[in-house]
Amino acid sequence: MQIRRFRGLFFKAVFVLILISAVLTCIIGFHVMRVDSLVLKNEILQKQETVARRLATSALLHISHTSRLFSVFTDLHTDLGGHDFLNQPDLDYLRRRNPSIFYLAALDTSGKQVFSSGTSAASFEYQKVAADILDTCVKQGKDYIGNIYRLGPDDLFLLLAFPVLEHLYDQKVRGVLVAELDLREMGLALSQAYPLDMEAMLVAPNGEIISYNGAPNGLARNVPPELTQKLRSIEEQLGEKTSGEVKLSDGKKILVASAALDFAGWKVYVDQSAGMASQLFLQSTFYPSWDVMFVVLGMLLFVLGVSYLVIVPITRPLERLRKASVRMRDEEDAVIKKSDLEFPNNELGELAQAVVQMSERLQVRRMELLSAQRQLSRVNQELEKRVEERTRELKAASNELVKTERLAAIGQMASIISHEIRNPLAVISNATRLLKVLVPSPTPKAAKQFGIIEAEIKQANSIISEVLGYARTREMMLSTIDLNSYLREILLSQPMPAGITVRDEIEQESVRIKVDAEEIKQAFRNVIANAVEAMQGSGTLTVGTRIGRRLVCIFVSDTGHGISEEVRHKMFAPFFTTKARGTGLGLAVVGKAIARHQGKLFIKSAIGKGTCFQIYLKIYRKPGDTNYGETN
Repeated sequence: MQIRRFRGLFFKAVFVLILISAVLTCIIGFHVMRVDSLVLKNEILQKQETVARRLATSALLHISHTSRLFSVFTDLHTDLGGHDFLNQPDLDYLRRRNPSIFYLAALDTSGKQVFSSGTSAASFEYQKVAADILDTCVKQGKDYIGNIYRLGPDDLFLLLAFPVLEHLYDQKVRGVLVAELDLREMGLALSQAYPLDMEAMLVAPNGEIISYNGAPNGLARNVPPELTQKLRSIEEQLGEKTSGEVKLSDGKKILVASAALDFAGWKVYVDQSAGMASQLFLQSTFYPSWDVMFVVLGMLLFVLGVSYLVIVPITRPLERLRKASVRMRDEEDAVIKKSDLEFPNNELGELAQAVVQMSERLQVRRMELLSAQRQLSRVNQELEKRVEERTRELKAASNELVKTERLAAIGQMASIISHEIRNPLAVISNATRLLKVLVPSPTPKAAKQFGIIEAEIKQANSIISEVLGYARTREMMLSTIDLNSYLREILLSQPMPAGITVRDEIEQESVRIKVDAEEIKQAFRNVIANAVEAMQGSGTLTVGTRIGRRLVCIFVSDTGHGISEEVRHKMFAPFFTTKARGTGLGLAVVGKAIARHQGKLFIKSAIGKGTCFQIYLKIYRKPGDTNYGETN
């Protein structure tokens, strides 16, 4: 047992932990390399700061040289000029000696121009900066360095101002010398000083780019929009820091270093791609390429060795176990055998043995379950049959009981109506006749009232007769009758309004039926009366027959307003009516009569087109058969 345990998964897991430790070592090594990369990045930033300071010094030397020229000239002129203040020849001489100066102006202490030389490009700006110039030069006695101005599309110039003292070491200011300095020489100097592997730019305090790497003659005449966007990102993210990493609007990262000039707030920014540090690190680490190949080959051999020693002995038995489990899931009667699995001498082998035993036990339980299901199915079928039979019997008994109770209630009500209402109606009828005798010549109004009384008495008797006819259940008195003669007799005896047209579609061939003539006659009269009332005084009433083999179809159709689906489900219920003065028993009598004769009743109706009643009765003396619904 101990020997088997030494070959188990535990010691292979220990081996895997050793491998994980090796991986952690690699992670630590990667961290060390990352630190080296950060150090290299800092070295690149320091180099950029050096370049930025060198470019700032170059720009500063040019401006300082010109500034010292003006300061020396004004100092020497103070004591050696031979006159109290600068004059026109002095300004012209100074412009001739320095070509980069294209305009000079001498101002008194109030700011009024005394002399000038050349054509000013920034005269429109003097009103804005005059106060600053006088405050700096006259009150403070300092040199003034102004903003950058553009002279046309190609030239940039700098506005300078210097105090003119009465004596060399005297603090009293006699006036101000204003100069407009062309920056073309500074641009050429910077273009030669810009590095080839870095981007650089010289920026004024107001954010205007003075010069940048790649600009014609070194001066920023037409600044590209992307360069302006990059400057905005650098100023927002770098802030007061002299160097750091900046993310541009397009997602690209750059390393930026800056240097400030000692005057005027000018700044120099030097940048290059942030990926330069990673490129240099990779070039220095993975050179030559054979080293990379050996590292990759060693990693592949390491992975293959680990897979062979640890992963394959685990995945191969697990794969066979997975396939066996899938077969158990998909096949109801699948049984896992020992030949289907692999049994290594470790925990996987014990798991495979347990799966085989579980499969065998599941097969036994499955057979027992199937046997129990078959028995339960048979019992359920028997129970369902018994329940269905009892349900049908109970439903039939319940319907019969409800019908019996309803008829009993209606019969009791009919008896009360017959006893309590017909006697007063008879008294009223006799009194009406007596009044008519006593008044041999009644007035038209009285005659009309007598007619209304007689009509209402007749209507009340009709209602009582309908109720009694539906409530009474008597034995049917069957007789054999000729159908065609029977139907035509009913039509002749049925009163029809003047606007109703009767159409006879009774077939010439006649059959004999065995029915209770009075009950069926009342049913047909009720159907015809409903059809006539549905047409409201005008329309076509159609009565016809269709003879089949064993059944005859008697149909009654009208051209009335039709019957809605909701009314059709309720129209045969006792006392249901849509009429203002109806009893709701007319169609109930029809349904009862057809049911007592074991016939069938169908209704076809369309709103606005009319209704057709189809009554099917058995033929007494003619063999054959027919299908319901033959008549459209």
